Formats: sequence, structure tokens, C-alpha cells
Amino acid sequence: MDAEALKQVMKDCGLKFLGFRSGTGIPPYIAGMVTSCGADEGRRDRTVAFDDPARVVKANADWFELATEVGLFSVDRRFLLSISVPNIDAVDDTDVEGVWGLVELTNDWDIMGAGCVAGITGGPYGCPAFVMSALDGSVFVQGTVWQDSIGTAALLNPHRVQSLRDVARLNLGKPYRSAAENEDTLAWLASY
Repeated sequence: MDAEALKQVMKDCGLKFLGFRSGTGIPPYIAGMVTSCGADEGRRDRTVAFDDPARVVKANADWFELATEVGLFSVDRRFLLSISVPNIDAVDDTDVEGVWGLVELTNDWDIMGAGCVAGITGGPYGCPAFVMSALDGSVFVQGTVWQDSIGTAALLNPHRVQSLRDVARLNLGKPYRSAAENEDTLAWLASY
């Protein structure tokens, strides 16, 4: 998906797409592991029952409250959103990698509804599957569908979580990791 198409799709769900960001030193695949961490590692969760008729409204409110509480947003409400793009050496359309997009939250956002319908923050409607990071990597936020609920999980200071650091080390140089992913992983491990 090109930048112009992303701008329109994201506008429809209340996000202003400001471009792709490479060389952030924050590996999107590591940010996508928040739900594998436990409360003892600093994970915080908000969930809404899948059969709750107001689940999208409640999950949107929970996402915003938790994201605000943990400091996902910059002062101008910007953050990084992982966007799946085809891997450079892709053999088929299932070979994708997460690339950061810089986004700004507008006043008419709908992460759990319109964002999921658009395929930007999950899919289908009300089924989140997103990965977000604060601009400095100090907070990761992940949306997910559980067996009987949907929700948002956040992790403060992910660089201090040993299990994530171990996964990052194990992924270095693997053939399924792109050069950009390896560079971000090395930078992430070295900077903390």
C-alpha cells in the first residue's frame, strides 16, 4: 500500500498518516509481543466481553484511556503504528513485515471500529490487531482478540523486559528478518 492510499484509509478512521519511519531503533515485531508479557513484567490490560453490544465503544474508550495513562501519545498526539508491508524479497502476499508509520490522532478517531474495518488496526469490525509504540519506544500498546473478549494491552519500559530482550537476541540475523529489522533490533538492544 502506498503512502497516498494510506493517507485516505487512515483519515477514514481518525488517523493522520505522516509517512513511513525507518531506522527508529524500535523493532515492530518486538512491540507486537506485549500480550506475551505478564503483569509482573509491567503489562496492563483493558478488556471488553466479546458479546457486549457496546464492545466497540467501550474498547475505544479503554484504548484511549490506557494509551493516555501510559504515555503513548506525544504532545501533538503522535505515535508509531505498525503497518504490514510486503517484504522486499517476498515470494507471495503472505510474506510481510511490520514497518512503522508515523500517525497523529485526530478528534474523530475510531480505532476499534472504522480502523478495523479499514484493515489498519485489525479486522473485521470490532476485532483489533494492532501494534503501536511511543515515538521514543518507551511504551508499546497492542490490540488483540481473546477467546471471549477484545482489548488493549500496554507495556511500559519494554526495553527492561528480559523476555523481550531474549527474543530480540534470538531473532538477530535470521533469514526471515529483513536488514531493516536487524538494524532496529541491534539499535534497540544497544540503546538500553
